[in-house]
Amino acid sequence: MSGREGARALVARLEREGNALAEVLVKRGRTRRCELGPGGPVSVLTEEAGWAVRAGGGDGSFFACGSGAPPLDAARPRASGPALRLPDAQPVPAWAPSPALEAPLAVEGEARGLILGLARELGRQLAGARVLHAVLDDGASETVLVSSRGIDCGFASRLASLRVEAVVDGQPETRSTVEVVARGAHLLRPQALVRRLADVLAVRSAGSSPVRERGEMVLAPAVGARLLAALVPLWLGPEAAVLAAALSDRHDRLGSSELSLVDDGRLAGGALESPVDGEGVPTRRLVLVEEGRYLQPLVDWRQAAQGTWKPVGCVRRAGWREVPEPGISHLHVVPDPEVAPADLVSSVARGFYLLDAVGTPRVDPGADRFALEVCGFGLVQGRARSPLARGWLCGGIGALLRGVRAVGRDLTFLPAGGMVGAPTLLLTGLEIRRAL
Repeated sequence: MSGREGARALVARLEREGNALAEVLVKRGRTRRCELGPGGPVSVLTEEAGWAVRAGGGDGSFFACGSGAPPLDAARPRASGPALRLPDAQPVPAWAPSPALEAPLAVEGEARGLILGLARELGRQLAGARVLHAVLDDGASETVLVSSRGIDCGFASRLASLRVEAVVDGQPETRSTVEVVARGAHLLRPQALVRRLADVLAVRSAGSSPVRERGEMVLAPAVGARLLAALVPLWLGPEAAVLAAALSDRHDRLGSSELSLVDDGRLAGGALESPVDGEGVPTRRLVLVEEGRYLQPLVDWRQAAQGTWKPVGCVRRAGWREVPEPGISHLHVVPDPEVAPADLVSSVARGFYLLDAVGTPRVDPGADRFALEVCGFGLVQGRARSPLARGWLCGGIGALLRGVRAVGRDLTFLPAGGMVGAPTLLLTGLEIRRAL
């Protein structure tokens, strides 16, 4: 019996057992992991198959999961969970799967070669730099979802990630981590990761921070994406609209006219691109902020009833063992295809070019404040003058969003509970401090 046939049979059995609603997910996948540590590279290929069931009705529900094929005759847990609601089936717009889905997983030799080559190249680009730990994961999976509400779909996923931690010998404070994600190991661009990591290590090794200085700020995509991820409470769920309203100015503007923000579960070429979400609801592009004006939060079909918002397929499953919950897919600042990042840097009379973020942003929407440790360069007349390290980018959250003066074309995504992306950003109204 195929995975889809097994799921259909189990849904029918659950209905006969008296469950008003039933949903069955079946997933099968393979992952190649190559890890580089003190003992050298280690490569492992794993295969996994699992299932998950939600069933019940208005009086209660249960969730169950396990490895292998879904069992038809297993004892069911007691329906002690909350009332269950499942979405109705909807037409799914035509979707052309990415060619990356057909690419084979990296074989052991390829994975080892990528990791070891990356470590050698980092040492060549920056004297004294060495990789402490690196992990390459390259995976592919197939998912089937069937429910008693008419949903009956299947889709494939492909995801690879590369995470590298490095340091400059004798300078433990330079320890830095960079992570990239793509639809397959063959799309990861390790050379670009090495260049970025070498730049970050170099400025953290030689840089310092002014006591306190204001000026124009150019944020590399890694910095902008980190801040955007920290502000997810402004974009996700019904409560987000309340927070956004409190941070908007007297003209009801949350951001500048240069700032538009979307989430797109169907983003072409996106790492999480899919025709449906974790409940089988069609995904689509949804504008959250348009030219600075907050339109709506990202909400699923249940949450949309709490306001006048448009629902979208945005329910995600962290894995087949997890209960599905609303979440971002490809949340990003809309880039400007006409603006080169170099033009933003060269336009700065006096300010900073921020290459990367260190640690987790400190964000307090209630107090309208944020702070993020950063590294980069001081800029004078568009030229790098002095390396910056151990500095904190600080200001109001509203000032951050309304201070966007221009956006570049180099949209780049980082993993953060989904994918979060930003192009290079030019901002005003913020400051760099040596200490908080």
